[in-house]
Amino acid sequence: MMLLDAVVVLGVIGLVVYGAIRLLTRARYQLPAASSPGQWRATHYDAKGVTKVVLQKMSPTGANLLNEHLVATIALSDPDYDTKFMTAMATARERRALFESEED
Repeated sequence: MMLLDAVVVLGVIGLVVYGAIRLLTRARYQLPAASSPGQWRATHYDAKGVTKVVLQKMSPTGANLLNEHLVATIALSDPDYDTKFMTAMATARERRALFESEED
């Protein structure tokens, strides 16, 4: 009888530990929802010989990056760099307007 009690107690402890681990890891790796409050901005940055044009969602304070969508990657050595860059930035601004209208 004591052996059965010990198995039940160990089983319950195991389930509690398993549940706690699942809860903690899910909360740690959960990304903020796309509809979380913040402001979208069209921007760009250079990395490893390319310009990345992106649409970023910043927290209301502007301190944290909540989400990022890559619009285009343009090689710095591309002869049509200016045209492609201006087109990509225009596309990013259009997407920003679309995302902002969906959140209203």
